[in-house]
Amino acid sequence: MGHFWKSEGQGNRDMEAEIDQFIIYLKEIKKASKNTEVSYHRDLVQLAVFLEQQGIEEVDKVTKTSLNSYILYLEKEGRATTTISRSLAS
Repeated sequence: MGHFWKSEGQGNRDMEAEIDQFIIYLKEIKKASKNTEVSYHRDLVQLAVFLEQQGIEEVDKVTKTSLNSYILYLEKEGRATTTISRSLAS
């Protein structure tokens, strides 16, 4: 998978590595379609960029509150309910 954001800190690379590992899991274990892989990757990278902007650069620093903030952000951006639901599933 390509890298959608550049990072200076190790934390971002850790989050990106987690995303890449999850995509490998989807492909190899769950036998997900290419479209599913691409959609999940895009959604997770968008979440990671949002979290980075909030100062959260490591997976273990993500909280329920930070995920709720992301949902509110998506709603404020005018994203469709179906898009938000898919993003949450990611």
